[in-house]
Amino acid sequence: MMDKSNTPDNASDDDKAENEEERIVDDVAKQYFPPLPDVTYSYSNPTPKLSSSCGGSDTASDETIQSTPSLSSRREKVPLLARMSDSCISHCSFPGDTVYNDMLQQAEEAIEAGVYPKRIAQGSSGSYFVRNVKGEIIGVFKPKNEEPYGHLNPKWLKWMQRVCCPCCFGRSCLPLNQGYLSEAAASLVDEKLQLHVVPKTKVVRLAAPTFNYSRIDHAKAQTKQHIMEKYPNIGRHFHRLGLPRKIGSLQTFVSGYKDANYWLAHFEQEPLSEAAKVQFQRQFERLVILDYIIRNTDRGSDNWLIKYVHEDQVNGEQMVDVECDDKDSSVRIKIAAIDNGLAFPLKHPDEWRAYPFHWAWLKQAREPFSDETRRLILPRIEDLDFVMELCDDLKKLFETDQGFDPQIFEKQMSVLRGQILNLCQALKESKSPLQLVQMPPMIIEKTKEHMSHPQEHNDIVVIDEAYLRENDYAVAQLEKALMEKCSYIIIESTVLANQAKGSISIGNFLHRTAVLFGSATVIIICYFPNLPIVWGTIYGTSLVSCALYWCGWSRDPCSHYQVETNRQKLEEMWRRNSLSLLINPVVLRYQNDRPRRTFQMLIVVASTAFVVLKCFKLL
Repeated sequence: MMDKSNTPDNASDDDKAENEEERIVDDVAKQYFPPLPDVTYSYSNPTPKLSSSCGGSDTASDETIQSTPSLSSRREKVPLLARMSDSCISHCSFPGDTVYNDMLQQAEEAIEAGVYPKRIAQGSSGSYFVRNVKGEIIGVFKPKNEEPYGHLNPKWLKWMQRVCCPCCFGRSCLPLNQGYLSEAAASLVDEKLQLHVVPKTKVVRLAAPTFNYSRIDHAKAQTKQHIMEKYPNIGRHFHRLGLPRKIGSLQTFVSGYKDANYWLAHFEQEPLSEAAKVQFQRQFERLVILDYIIRNTDRGSDNWLIKYVHEDQVNGEQMVDVECDDKDSSVRIKIAAIDNGLAFPLKHPDEWRAYPFHWAWLKQAREPFSDETRRLILPRIEDLDFVMELCDDLKKLFETDQGFDPQIFEKQMSVLRGQILNLCQALKESKSPLQLVQMPPMIIEKTKEHMSHPQEHNDIVVIDEAYLRENDYAVAQLEKALMEKCSYIIIESTVLANQAKGSISIGNFLHRTAVLFGSATVIIICYFPNLPIVWGTIYGTSLVSCALYWCGWSRDPCSHYQVETNRQKLEEMWRRNSLSLLINPVVLRYQNDRPRRTFQMLIVVASTAFVVLKCFKLL
């Protein structure tokens, strides 16, 4: 006799509600998500087998009884699509480099095993030591959005600089948030020229809890996890669980190296042998060639490394990464050029910060380039096809960035081609590295007929809210519009609009302070000459404001723009360009800043003349 308590008619209200919820969830999943591959279950082995699995056999033994239950009855055994794709498909694979692939695979396996990357305390950006399962450091990962000017940079010093002094923030000769591309591009140039001084670096995507994520990313990851636990039928359709992967540069870690400062001081106390001097000079020349071609703006003695093995230790220690052609192989010395993220500028530095090469003050920089270096480099850089191929390879790398701008990239290549031309001339004339950096900078531009992607100038540029899905792309678009001096820039993004308005407000405040206090200085000296403390303080404030304006704000692209507040002009612009769909936009109007700069300078010069004359009278 059947137990009536198990019949559907006598089921509890909770069971009915649960069954109804399962039915609704299954209907929604079938309606809005594509079906999963067929899943075959074995009663003798509870592990599910996919008919389209990535590896292994899909056949079962004759004794195994198989069936295909419904999704709702055995949903706890249905494998996740994300797990299947993560284990079978490599998101960052480099078929031509098995060594680097192995290192990347070790890093991913370590993260899955709970051995997370560790943040490096030094530096002005978020960079991490990547380890293998044993905890050994195998690489250095630098995410794009944690770079010195990235919006998720965990170092508070750069955050303070961006908030307190935005007009002096960044380097105007470098595109924003391209440090990870610069790292990989430096490795590419090193490989093409066969310099072998840059550790292998490529662009990869990694995810780990120790990275600096926003609250939204953490909330999304937790929400997906909760949905997966409560509604597996819906959660299995997620692309992946956990925190999103970060794009960045992963550089192979080199062991046994020390800062150049350490070994340079050591070499001063204990001079090298002749064979070691020759090896070090050749390695140094390769570092010079790399830095000069990519125009590295951040090469000090603390971000290039030296590995030195004395002749007493060379028999017991092996240096695999050194290529030594000397007859005396009892000495091994090697240079590693790291921290190449501030290279490939779009113009030569022309400001009060020249970003010099600090190795130019070393005594090795006074020695002419060796014949070996000339034979290695000259045949390559003299070949125009090689230079064009190098630029094409760099373009393929830079195009992977979502904020790629062909015009900015062409400016970067113009600087690179000019550097190559100077280097070619210096090698032909047997100049020294010091003489090389003293040569006048050059740029080689392509004519407009040969530009691969010409872009027309637009009078109105709109940066809408959709760009916020990739904040770096929105910043790149705004920077491009500012540099092109578009007539109007319409920003719908709240974050970018507030930053632009704040920067413009600071510039206006400095200008007005310099003008008003300078004028007040002249008036007070004329009518109240016996109050030197008053007019001296006011004049000092005017002078400081003028100095901040000219040294910082005047070099900012925002200095040529003002926030448009005229309602009639805005309504006319909205009507002519069909911009009624924008919500609370901020309109920046281009305005030539030269007249007010001239007026400000005249006021400050006049007040300075009055102060100087009054001081002479008082003395």
